[in-house]
Amino acid sequence: MARVKCFNREEALEKAMQAFWAKGYEATSVQDLVDCMGINRGSLYDTFGDKHKLFLEALDQYGTGSQLRTDVLRQVGDPREILTKFMYVFMQKQVADPMRRGCFMTNTAVELSSRDDECAERIRVFFEDMEMGLTDLIARGQQEGTFKSRRDAGSLATFFIGVMQGIRVVGKVNPEEAVLRPMVDVALTVLDGE
Repeated sequence: MARVKCFNREEALEKAMQAFWAKGYEATSVQDLVDCMGINRGSLYDTFGDKHKLFLEALDQYGTGSQLRTDVLRQVGDPREILTKFMYVFMQKQVADPMRRGCFMTNTAVELSSRDDECAERIRVFFEDMEMGLTDLIARGQQEGTFKSRRDAGSLATFFIGVMQGIRVVGKVNPEEAVLRPMVDVALTVLDGE
């Protein structure tokens, strides 16, 4: 007789993602996962395959959640207001994170992307999607005259991705708003330069 799974797959995946995000891939043991997910090893392997497959699903889950947050970049409205709010909300998330986790994708890029092609591809797609949203918003702001900069919108978007990841990395060491806010303030001035 087949065993019935007595856990919610999505909740278990969320718990695994949180564990990987807090500790990284290598430092998170299968026992850590079993403990935090509230399932036994057999259920973990039957449902998710192995630790690596579970990690890839956790990255996908994080990417999906982040994609929903970046949908704000595609909203109708004043491009400057949209980008300014997006950047400050992004910065505040780092300030408010008591665990100083940073960005799960950035953490994974540093830990694994040079030796794990599947992780590297997911990270590339994640940042590419964010960059496309930023590029479209900046280009619209340039067309409407909201942003004076004539620099290539894609290059400006890449710059903002770098600033955002810098906020996450610096925020892991010092998550004080007084440290991180100037990074956003200065970055936004780039849109008004020639």
